[in-house]
Amino acid sequence: MDNNTPSVPDRRQEYDDNPATQRETSSALGWLLLYSTAMFTLPFAAFYSTRYALTHYLHIDGFPNTCGSVVAAVLVVNLIILLYALRGYEDAKEDDNHTPPEDGTSEGKVESKKKQ
Repeated sequence: MDNNTPSVPDRRQEYDDNPATQRETSSALGWLLLYSTAMFTLPFAAFYSTRYALTHYLHIDGFPNTCGSVVAAVLVVNLIILLYALRGYEDAKEDDNHTPPEDGTSEGKVESKKKQ
């Protein structure tokens, strides 16, 4: 084995200690916390605000009121899941376009447009 090339654990440690990697990790955890909070609070808000609006403004009570409130909460949950999936898709697309720097000083990007 050549003494100049770092071993696999050394490369992994360099990757983990890289400030860009730490930023990506903290960013991912921040987004997860945001979506988790939204998933917990927004359906409740949608349910009770729809229930209030149907009762006080449209004078709908009983089963139609409950059904409309539940539908609003389910739609909010599905919207949050859709937004979370789109965020993950965009992050994955960004990672696919990223190439490691060759000289170690700047980050490289792959151009997706072809020059004509």
